[in-house]
Amino acid sequence: MSLIRRALPLALLVLHAACADDDSKAYLMDEGTTTAAPTTTTTGAATTSPETTAVATTTPSDTTDSSDTLPPTTSAEETGPVDVGCAAGAVGETTDGASNPLMLTWGAHCTSHAQCVALLDDPDAICETMAVIYELPGGYCTKPCTLPDATTQFVPDAPDCDAGGGVACIGSKNVFERCALPCTDDMQCNRDGYICRQLPLISQPDDPRMCLMPECCQDTCEE
Repeated sequence: MSLIRRALPLALLVLHAACADDDSKAYLMDEGTTTAAPTTTTTGAATTSPETTAVATTTPSDTTDSSDTLPPTTSAEETGPVDVGCAAGAVGETTDGASNPLMLTWGAHCTSHAQCVALLDDPDAICETMAVIYELPGGYCTKPCTLPDATTQFVPDAPDCDAGGGVACIGSKNVFERCALPCTDDMQCNRDGYICRQLPLISQPDDPRMCLMPECCQDTCEE
């Protein structure tokens, strides 16, 4: 009986050791499972990186598309400077502070009728270089029109200039009849060699002003 009592604690000790060994294995298995989780996390982070790269590669494409859709510039001075001689720096008759440019289409620089047809979107547009005895420096996009009689020098909102209004027919009956935009300030005449003035020689005190050449262009602006 005493032998059994001595053997029983030893058996319990062996059984406890075996259980402890099983617990260690279970812990290691759990720890292995736990260490697999960071691998999943790392994989998740790796799958995020290509998405970030994809966004980065999309940005230049979007920028290129935006620049392609930008509207073209329609400045009258795109074709380069024009030598206007004595007309450079001329001063017109009024200065009321208006500065919106008026010579981007009507009155724009030109070297051919085709340029003015495209700018004014009108098949009757022409590139005028002379206003009877006055030179028009660098060409002048305009259009022929018709004045009602010999005593009328201008018709505001002339329908044969532009059906939408805003463009006047100016000149002298059967001598020089052309379309132009009225102005009120030299700053609106955004081409070197042009000033805001009334028609020379024939204008009346109440006539409107246009972006036209100065008096020195009567012979030649380049003198």
